[in-house]
Amino acid sequence: MVLITGATGLVGRHLLEVLLAAGETVRALHRPSSDRHQVHEFLEKKEIDPMRLEWFEAELWDGERLEEALQGCSRVFHCAAVVSFHHHDSDRMMKVNRDATALMVNTMLHCDVKELVYVSSVAVLGRKLGEPVHEDVPFEEGSGVTHYARSKYLAELEVWRGKEEGLNVLTINPVIVLGPGDFARSSSTMFALAHKGFQWYPSGTNGFVSASDVARACHLLAHHGCWNDRFLLCAENRSYQEILGWMASALSSRQPSYRLRSWMMGLAWRFGRVIEVVTGRKSPITRESVQNTSKVHAYSSDRLERTLAAKGVTWKYTSIKTAIEATGPYVLAALGPTK
Repeated sequence: MVLITGATGLVGRHLLEVLLAAGETVRALHRPSSDRHQVHEFLEKKEIDPMRLEWFEAELWDGERLEEALQGCSRVFHCAAVVSFHHHDSDRMMKVNRDATALMVNTMLHCDVKELVYVSSVAVLGRKLGEPVHEDVPFEEGSGVTHYARSKYLAELEVWRGKEEGLNVLTINPVIVLGPGDFARSSSTMFALAHKGFQWYPSGTNGFVSASDVARACHLLAHHGCWNDRFLLCAENRSYQEILGWMASALSSRQPSYRLRSWMMGLAWRFGRVIEVVTGRKSPITRESVQNTSKVHAYSSDRLERTLAAKGVTWKYTSIKTAIEATGPYVLAALGPTK
């Protein structure tokens, strides 16, 4: 049996699909408020039998419940995380991303569960001017580091501490993940914008990968024993204009036609801050999110392909356009037809 945290999230539900299809028995942690019904609908559409899926209610910071959840398990896929570019979420990200990961590592060591796959982020990797980001560029603290990046970096330190204390670990560092999920959260909100016919696009570029590929990589790397290494996952580097345009085409909505200038983005996050003060509600546009989508990010690595090839496995990424087209029907089912 294997344990998954964050099973109701974007990567987690795809990992459930992959593991159940491979014949694994899975125990999935969930909070009382988690939408498990949505996950079962996803598995049903994928024609996956959930008979070998066991749900286990627990908070990530409840050590006693984690010990119970780990009983009979040989491997943990730790996908749970808070993704936010809002400064109000910084303490929560530290609690969930860093502290809960430290507790998971400690509990695994205590319960003698030896294998940990941690779904991290490219945000923990450094940046070198004129060089694509890859696994060996070390994290550097600085004014441009987001609270999210910092929390995930500190979480990874806990994972690598686990390795020094006897665990077999590997980290998965995906770029922006796209696929069927909750279209009100994280990167999936891009589909919601395209569904509304939003005609403005950020000026930057970034790396993108399908959620199904992240799930496949987690399973294959663990199954073939590729321990104690880090793997950057990026299918393609694309502009936000291209990505939002493909989403609009998949949803038969209006194409993004107007580039968001830097001064516009600056006004947007400042106006959002004012609205927050007046209404008490968090703005979806923040200084960190504006800065991130305005930059040119590029990623390059073939470590995943080389490592799996040495195990006799050929890896091929799903094209991002194909992933977006496959996600379209899920968006329409969740949000209704476009106007």
